[in-house]
Amino acid sequence: MQLSPEQAAFNQSQAQARSDAVAAAIRDATPEAGALTALDYGCGSGPIGLRLANHFQHVTLADVYPDVVAGAIEAARDASNVDVRLLDLSTKDGVPEDLCVDVVLSCLSWHHVRDLDVLLEALPLVAPGGRLFVADMDFDGGAYHADLPDFDGVQGFDRDDLRQRLERHGYGDVRVSDLWRSQKWITGKLTDLSLFMMQARIPPGAAGTD
Repeated sequence: MQLSPEQAAFNQSQAQARSDAVAAAIRDATPEAGALTALDYGCGSGPIGLRLANHFQHVTLADVYPDVVAGAIEAARDASNVDVRLLDLSTKDGVPEDLCVDVVLSCLSWHHVRDLDVLLEALPLVAPGGRLFVADMDFDGGAYHADLPDFDGVQGFDRDDLRQRLERHGYGDVRVSDLWRSQKWITGKLTDLSLFMMQARIPPGAAGTD
């Protein structure tokens, strides 16, 4: 069902406010970030990473889709301390040797990851001992993706399950908190969206599994 102009404008305004809230939460949690580098993994068009470009020393925007990366390159064209790359850390050979950062952040991208365990094993190679910030959606039974019949990700997360999963991979100081509540027009009706912020310390080396 096609959105009306008013519905599309509402969705856009909510997305902008959500990006503001995510960036503000990361900014508040990293007061020392002027000396830190960050990876925005699953960056999309870069709304979070670009909001933080003046906060971190350097930001790398990365996504798995070439067309998305092309859009991020265009969005970041005036940001001198931002680079953009095609990157898939959810494959066993996806970790580039030249990428090492202090902070990894992701917003609404983990529920698209097909093999989260591989990603959790890859992050210590990219940011050993670094900080992790993940903003993603609570489990909603498929409401948020009701207009995407071919969606093959997960329908959000159970917070305790996700926290325990990270801890099994050696992540420390895992904390999950409420971040953002809003609504979005989907298939002709307003649908609730609830986001959490998960913070953790990435293991100092290759992560292990049970």
